[in-house]
Amino acid sequence: MSFAPWCIVTLALLVAACSSESASPEVSGAAGTSGTSGAGGAAPDAGVPDVADAAPPDDAESAPDHQNPEWPPPEPATTLPLEVLGAPGAGVEVTIAIEALDLAQGNARLALTVHNVVASESALVVINDAAPIDLGGPLLRRIDGQVASGAIAIDNASLRPGPNRIVFRYARQVMDRAAVSGFRVLAVALELGKKKLTVDLPAEDPSAWRPLDATPAAIERGRSYFQDVSRDGGPACARCHADSGADLQYYGFSTKSLVERAMFHRFTRSEAQDLSSYIRSLDLVTKGRPYDAPFQPGATNHGAAGAGYSAILASDSSFTEQAFGGAALPATLSWDWAAGVDPFVVPTSAGAPTWMRWLPRDLKDDWFTRKNGVLADAESALAATPSLETAQAFMSAALTVGKDILLLENDYDAKVDVLRFAAVKLWDWSRKNGFERPDHGMPDGSPAYPYEVGFAFFEAAQADALPGAAQQTMDWWWAQLASNPGRGVSTGRRPLNFEDVLLAAENAGLGPAHIAFLHLYGSWEESRGALADRWGSADSPVRLLAVPMRRLPANDRALVLRRFLEYEAAHLSAGGTIDAEHHQKLADAWSSGCPALSTAQLAELRTVAPEAVRPDLSACP
Repeated sequence: MSFAPWCIVTLALLVAACSSESASPEVSGAAGTSGTSGAGGAAPDAGVPDVADAAPPDDAESAPDHQNPEWPPPEPATTLPLEVLGAPGAGVEVTIAIEALDLAQGNARLALTVHNVVASESALVVINDAAPIDLGGPLLRRIDGQVASGAIAIDNASLRPGPNRIVFRYARQVMDRAAVSGFRVLAVALELGKKKLTVDLPAEDPSAWRPLDATPAAIERGRSYFQDVSRDGGPACARCHADSGADLQYYGFSTKSLVERAMFHRFTRSEAQDLSSYIRSLDLVTKGRPYDAPFQPGATNHGAAGAGYSAILASDSSFTEQAFGGAALPATLSWDWAAGVDPFVVPTSAGAPTWMRWLPRDLKDDWFTRKNGVLADAESALAATPSLETAQAFMSAALTVGKDILLLENDYDAKVDVLRFAAVKLWDWSRKNGFERPDHGMPDGSPAYPYEVGFAFFEAAQADALPGAAQQTMDWWWAQLASNPGRGVSTGRRPLNFEDVLLAAENAGLGPAHIAFLHLYGSWEESRGALADRWGSADSPVRLLAVPMRRLPANDRALVLRRFLEYEAAHLSAGGTIDAEHHQKLADAWSSGCPALSTAQLAELRTVAPEAVRPDLSACP
């Protein structure tokens, strides 16, 4: 039997924002990625019927109805971000006052930052009495639901002096395999020429959240609903989340989002409120937010909270500045340059997955009976004794089951979900170790759980089996790079296989500065520890030259090759040897990249090369 695909108890998906009257609005701005900060508190959930009276979600998406007279009145917003959560029709409104003189300042635009707009005609905005604007056009992030920002042109005639009412609606049920419960608006402003008018609301403060009912009886009922009870035929909430629900508290899912999502899963309102009270009672400080990706690198990255969506860079050139300290790579870099680099704090334009993308979209009971129940046994052992050994065994069991699913059923989605399931449970293991430790709760030898989810997407990308798989591969692998890139104990395959990482970066369209960084860091990482003995083989950093030699500008290709050849010379001078396969990989990389090099660069690199490998550089005479 397969559990219902809407098994996840808090994909409390996030609010979108405003727009204009035009059916095809003009849009400027860039789509961003994951997020930071806030979520609504114990806000009222007006207008959402008790789930006991509501129809269960269908497998098909419901048709949009932009002007449904049965929709409830929108809730007045009291804090940011706005949360448009609940059944279709759920709405939130804000007001922006405009002075009469401001209307003459110039063309009007609605500037928004939203999260989890994943389908067209599901997130709408209406300004005063104008026609609804579909946020799923300009701010759509269908694949990953990450944060997006932009400005939508609106008709000045839709605005008026005085208060202007802006209403956001979740217009139709989106399934997205797990089903979506709404969206959030993180920022909203009206731009009139050069003047910008913002919504004047305070940020929600998660530290002020309290249980709706703090009595022991209510907390115990809520714990039972979360860990033991299903109302919709799917698994209990705890199966897809951390066993205790710690992830929901850690990532600051608001009380409103907990209640609305539990009601989606057919709990009554009173049951859902008890469930939320249990989560609020956990002795755990909120560190992150639903729209901020775990381990997103940046200067403010901490624990497993990430540095926030604002840390995600807009361009490859911005990454060049952050990673290399200038507008271009230096002319030379030492082999151990990466020793002074901490990927945990170096921001990137790659957006790690937000927590909703960690949660499995499906949970099938046959996962736990395959291969003589190896996954069920390993999960029980991890829960009973959360040691490094049981964590490794649990990861191994999940990989065994995922491989079996792919081999027998060719189901890439299911393999991804098995490894998401494992990643959530191992995230909780790391949390118990201590995310604030220097190793981020991932001691040496820790299961590389972000990498393994990414590798499932990598396989899917190679087979062209899942949409957006190349991008999602890189998102997961950058989370692994930030949290545990190897630390000199890499196997060359795990925690990261940098040959695959570079290929994934190329396929995902990352720019040359990102590719150069991954090569420089990966080649250093894979020349340390036990891997140092492999230098003269093909299973060494020589295999990391192919992508940079295809993708980097000429000066950076020369930098990469010079650095490699200098280390090659040192290896041979110390008595090392090089096998035939190593020679072939070097020759192949040179042949693919040398046509871009100048005559002077070709001559200089051949001079740097040790005599034993100069025949490998014979192309481009």
